[in-house]
Amino acid sequence: MEPARSIGRLGFSKWYERRLIEAHAWLLTGLLCAIYVGVSLEGLSFKGNALVWLGTTGGTFVGGLIVWHALRRFFAILGEAERLSRQSTCSACKAYARFEVIRAQSRIGVRCRRCGNEWTMS
Repeated sequence: MEPARSIGRLGFSKWYERRLIEAHAWLLTGLLCAIYVGVSLEGLSFKGNALVWLGTTGGTFVGGLIVWHALRRFFAILGEAERLSRQSTCSACKAYARFEVIRAQSRIGVRCRRCGNEWTMS
């Protein structure tokens, strides 16, 4: 339901662009956290203060969780955007992303602005 509302409000092209930007922001976040995890593991030493070791290990664990979540979000958002992108061309007049949302349910009902053809996007 959320993609239908956003597509109806913004139009497909802007929605698609924003989703790609959001997906790549998650990818960048994951990459930066992966660098942090790598640097933390490189500097991890079993000698010295146990409190410092515990803090570094905890930070590394949290950074790893962020990397995992960021990659999951990246692939989920990218998959949704690509799935809807493949269905956004009118089969009658071959217009890409020129439609309006007429039903915003689990399957999105759309109508072509150029020829009036209707189809559903899932």
